[in-house]
Amino acid sequence: MHKGLLVWNITLTIVLVGGLLAGYFYIKNYNTCTEEELSTLRQHVDELTVVMAQQSEVINEHAQIINGRMESMNEEVAAAIEKNDKLIREMNGLIKEYQQVINTSATYFDEILDNLKKLSRTMPEEPIS
Repeated sequence: MHKGLLVWNITLTIVLVGGLLAGYFYIKNYNTCTEEELSTLRQHVDELTVVMAQQSEVINEHAQIINGRMESMNEEVAAAIEKNDKLIREMNGLIKEYQQVINTSATYFDEILDNLKKLSRTMPEEPIS
């Protein structure tokens, strides 16, 4: 929403600057302006200057709001990254523990296999009835 307002204010500022330029070219092309026309143009330029100042204040306010939101978003992102890092470290520890369990199980399975081989050598090959 704030970005939309910022775009609107920038667009309005461009239109106002265009009005100022149109007034400038109006004065430049018509050197035979009357005093009344000059006074009207001065009044319009003064009004445009006031409006431009107001628009610049609004744009500054919107920029401050957007910057504040960006800072809070940066803080939230940093907190999320820190939380993810903590979870990754915990998962890393669990994976190491799981690897130790697997290694221990592999050792036990090797011992069981060796015992089965020894047992098969010592047992006669007689059918069990």
